[in-house]
Amino acid sequence: MNRSRLIAGAVVVIGSWIVPMSNMAADSAVSAEKVVKEAQEAIEATRQYTVQQKEAFQRKAQEELAAMQEQILELQTKIEKASESTRADLQRSLNELEQKKEGVREKLDELKNATDTKWSEVRERMNSALDEFKRSYRKLLAHLP
Repeated sequence: MNRSRLIAGAVVVIGSWIVPMSNMAADSAVSAEKVVKEAQEAIEATRQYTVQQKEAFQRKAQEELAAMQEQILELQTKIEKASESTRADLQRSLNELEQKKEGVREKLDELKNATDTKWSEVRERMNSALDEFKRSYRKLLAHLP
């Protein structure tokens, strides 16, 4: 009889531990699912943000490229009015500027085709190409009569 009471008592004690532990396991599984879901949502939000940043930068770069073309056209008009002695030098500088503009266009094409993970690297190269064009443009302006 003592033995059956002892076994019954042990079953009650063990049962009282198992029930809360099984609830903890269920809570843990729900919690893990929640963490995974939240992580996936955060990854998607980050991806969307990156896409938005990439598209905004592309628009800005496209606008700058269009402005470059206008600046070059204005320079061509000014160079045509320059004296013959300076026109050849200015035309060479303008040709270099055109090449730099084409470099910017190539970087823009790279940017459009860049993956989300690589676009920041391409963006840096694009910024460098834009800066180089701007420096050359200012230098050419300084030499205009």
